Amino acid sequence: MSGSVEYIPVTLNAIRVDTIVGCDLYLQNHINKEIRYVLYCSGTNVVKSDKIDDLQKHQVKNLFVRKEDKKIYLKYVESSLKHIINDGRVDVKEKAYIVYDVAKNIMEDVFEDPRSGEQVERSKTWVSNTINFIIRSKGSFSGMMGIISYDYYTYTHSVNVSVLGLLFAKYLGIYGGEMHVFGTGLLLHDVGKTQIDPAIINKKERLNDEEFARIKMHVELGADILKQTGGVDSASFFPIMQHHEKHNGKGYPNGLKGDAIHKYGKIAGIIDVYDALTTQRSYSDARKPFAALKIMNEEMKGHFDEKYFKDFILFLGSGGERQYQKDKKKFPMSV
Repeated sequence: MSGSVEYIPVTLNAIRVDTIVGCDLYLQNHINKEIRYVLYCSGTNVVKSDKIDDLQKHQVKNLFVRKEDKKIYLKYVESSLKHIINDGRVDVKEKAYIVYDVAKNIMEDVFEDPRSGEQVERSKTWVSNTINFIIRSKGSFSGMMGIISYDYYTYTHSVNVSVLGLLFAKYLGIYGGEMHVFGTGLLLHDVGKTQIDPAIINKKERLNDEEFARIKMHVELGADILKQTGGVDSASFFPIMQHHEKHNGKGYPNGLKGDAIHKYGKIAGIIDVYDALTTQRSYSDARKPFAALKIMNEEMKGHFDEKYFKDFILFLGSGGERQYQKDKKKFPMSV
């Protein structure tokens, strides 16, 4: 019986044979124009292969879990993420949704308990799996770009920045360990905001000088938390510490200028602003990609490294692949 309980669909492709999900799985039935949810497999039982085969034979693509069990379910999927990414039967779009939902769940936990070493390790593992997905899956660019959330929360922003950054890193030819430390830094770049009053972060009106000074502290607060927690590679601190530095030296916290800013910091600064402009904020509407790039190009002149900004424009126009000549015609924007 469904009662007043809310249920959410979960893809059958995320359920692995001979595993225990940890929460009850339900089938949706339509009886006399009423939707009913029938217990299919208890969360304490092993999911058997014959059960999965039977569902697939009947072309059932989704099971359901109670909304209150969503975190338990996503933690289970997180443990199977590598398997799902390598499963040729799961299409790219579905993989992208799973990768993104798992990341949101991890980041919610990170922002609840930023000093937990377990959350840092989960973040690093997610980055490894996502790199595998991005590099091996044809269509990963459109898959991931199609599901980026345009509603701004600190944790979704962190996921967006990491996803965009990893896709852009692939475009730039940044691979291997470099890609991993960069992606980890991007995912954790705003951890310091856990130490800032939410009323300041979510304020609709313009921040006063005192509030802005407080917001600016998130960079160093985040770096301090992660240094104390441990497990974060030293190179991952470049995007964490430098995503608000500006090419003209007018950024914070250290007023670094030009090539004093590490390439990870330069790239992180571009992606951080782009995602902020293209998502719905408490104080501004989401801009379309071209409008966001126009603002960055015209109203933020001097903020970004010219080469990386041009590359970022080409990257967005190219579907994540290098096609310079075509893209120069498509984006004749001067920087």
